[in-house]
Amino acid sequence: SRRRRRALARERAPARMTAVVVRPFRPGSSDDEGAKALEAKASQHALPPVLRDLVKVHHEHLASFDSKAKKYERSVVLLAVDTEAAAGTVSDNGSGSSDGFVCGCICVGIKRAWLHGRTQSLGYLFDMRVHEDYQRRRIGSQLYKAAEEEARKLGVDAIYFTVNSSNAKARKFYARHGYAEASPRALIFRPLLFASSSPSLGASLELQRLTGAEVARLADRAGGEEDLALEGGLAALIGACPDKFVDAWVLRSDGPGGPSLAALTLWDGDGTSTIKVERFLLTPGGWRHPVTQVGLLAAGCTVCALWGWSLLLSPPSLLRLLSALGLAAASAAGALCGGLLRFVTSRARERARLVAPVASGPRGVELLGKLVLHAKAEARKRGFAVAIANLDARDPRLPAFGGRPGAGGQTLFMTKRLAAADGDV
Repeated sequence: SRRRRRALARERAPARMTAVVVRPFRPGSSDDEGAKALEAKASQHALPPVLRDLVKVHHEHLASFDSKAKKYERSVVLLAVDTEAAAGTVSDNGSGSSDGFVCGCICVGIKRAWLHGRTQSLGYLFDMRVHEDYQRRRIGSQLYKAAEEEARKLGVDAIYFTVNSSNAKARKFYARHGYAEASPRALIFRPLLFASSSPSLGASLELQRLTGAEVARLADRAGGEEDLALEGGLAALIGACPDKFVDAWVLRSDGPGGPSLAALTLWDGDGTSTIKVERFLLTPGGWRHPVTQVGLLAAGCTVCALWGWSLLLSPPSLLRLLSALGLAAASAAGALCGGLLRFVTSRARERARLVAPVASGPRGVELLGKLVLHAKAEARKRGFAVAIANLDARDPRLPAFGGRPGAGGQTLFMTKRLAAADGDV
């Protein structure tokens, strides 16, 4: 039971929590492996206990643990280390460092960006983790307070972060520390299996490919002062990550209501970390093996054949009709899952990101919808498996991505002001 698991966790955790110290991350040391192991373990324990032996999925850093933080102008990376526990002595995790057991971590990336109509120094909080055996012992509060203090010293005006709307525990934790819910976010996640290879844009529309500098000027004129936009605009983002910028387009139309325009950029979303699947009933290698795929196909065909044969032998009835509908639905679902699995495992790249959408004029959102289809087709050609976009849940451009404004967000931006400023509420 849940109560029994919590009791076991309290028994495994050290009795003396005074041995836990919060200190800066030390690049190039054993801190790197300790922090990576902690994050892998923390993401794995987000699964229900009954699934942990069957499903092993976790975040994996492709470079050093602090590689994402290094992409910001300045950053704060802190670890919570139990100096009296050796690596591997707590639960089954080897999150060790040279001076003890890494039981928590937190990162804050600092940038100059727009907020409430003016540029400010903003801190983005991410990768906050606490080992399950150390939870409910205020380790998270220690980490957060230390990170906030370091951010204050660096002149940060406000801190923000993203949390799942369904994560009531995290929302309650941060509300207790003075955070307020700001922007509800709609995370658009679309597999590219069904993306058209050549979507029709219409004969009267003019599609133009743009360079990074051209799309930056266009996007900054349209919304360069939106909340969380970089101080240097889209050009600053392209300059900071030139290897991640893939392509950009603008679509124009002249109609009775006046000229309309839409623009969009495509980015390589495979960054400093990825989702590693060690096991999903089988290992990824097991799923890719021809024997497995042939066996699954044979099993599915056999089940469908027996099911169909039983339908032929049964007398006409409502039950027979329902069974036939069930067979059709099961066959379609099996074909869909099989095709999606084969598509995802065969792709060379994972995530494409659709960034900086622009829509103006009476047909702006309609044109942006066509441009989204074009971008997804281009992403599929370049070997990506999925396309991702992240917009405010109230954004009027959301229908262009297949969403509905005002329907609620899957994630939330939560913010806290650290420094008082004129006009702040």
